[in-house]
Amino acid sequence: MKRRSFLKVAGAAAGAAAVSLDSVVGLSAAAPVIADRSGMPRRALGRTGLKVSIVGFPGFSLKQESQEKCTAAVHQAFGRGVNYFDVAPAYANGECETKLGVALQGLDRTTYHLAYKTKMRDGGGCRAELERSLQRLKTEYFDVYQLHHLVQPADAKKALAPGGAIEAILKWPRSKVKFGSSGFPRTRRKPRWKRCGAFRSTR
Repeated sequence: MKRRSFLKVAGAAAGAAAVSLDSVVGLSAAAPVIADRSGMPRRALGRTGLKVSIVGFPGFSLKQESQEKCTAAVHQAFGRGVNYFDVAPAYANGECETKLGVALQGLDRTTYHLAYKTKMRDGGGCRAELERSLQRLKTEYFDVYQLHHLVQPADAKKALAPGGAIEAILKWPRSKVKFGSSGFPRTRRKPRWKRCGAFRSTR
């Protein structure tokens, strides 16, 4: 199935089209492309060892949809080869997490990757939110853990400071979560967090 056709199907089912992982996690265009039995191309996600579909399922699209429609959309996407599901507690105050958690029940947890992102910058808030999200999504772990909307120098400094989100994340078992960052504006210029020197100043 062509990508355009798949996006139309997913859009009709969930009320919003699935989005390319190229825009979500910044996959390199040079990454080796493989395909699963459904024919959906997959690429290596950086150095994580994960092989993810080039089209991901946007958890935000589940907002204000019935659980029945949400479950149907998730299962249809999974059946067509999508194995990367993105969600955040900020999406409809946890509503999207809850719906996605229900929709994913019955699917083999080892056959898909669950990506989560937080706007919390302090370690305590980060840990508390993680536990709530694990319960909503009915899972024991996240495959990808991201800092959501990390665009301001102050955000980077707080996250990297002692007692911050990064310190907390690094203390979690590697089998529990991985982490990255998201929310950078799509531009050819360096993201603001790289230009501001926040990472250098907090080492």
